[in-house]
Amino acid sequence: MTYTILLLALTVVVFSFVLRPLVAPGRRRLAPVPAPLADLLARRSYLVDAIRDVDFDYSMGKVTQSEYESTRGRFMREAAEVLRDLDQQSGTFNAKIDREIAELQALARKSAGTLDRADGHRE
Repeated sequence: MTYTILLLALTVVVFSFVLRPLVAPGRRRLAPVPAPLADLLARRSYLVDAIRDVDFDYSMGKVTQSEYESTRGRFMREAAEVLRDLDQQSGTFNAKIDREIAELQALARKSAGTLDRADGHRE
């Protein structure tokens, strides 16, 4: 009986410790990646795989040199376009992140108050 109670108490403590970060109030969730940026990242991943596949197929002799050059060239042009768009989108996303960081830093400074340099107490 005593062991059962101890085991139950230990189980409750472990579960509360494990689940605490999931239900803790006051924690900000990270903003999701914007849909256009996520789409571009997925497209980039697809194109990298496609280029890798066409390179492999050519090395195995599955495609002719003319097919290889035209297919790889098409994928490379599309990848360059996606990278250009991705650079523009990520620049916008990074600017939003920088603004959010600056706001959080200002809030932290405001809530922390100003410390007196001589004795370390708040003014």
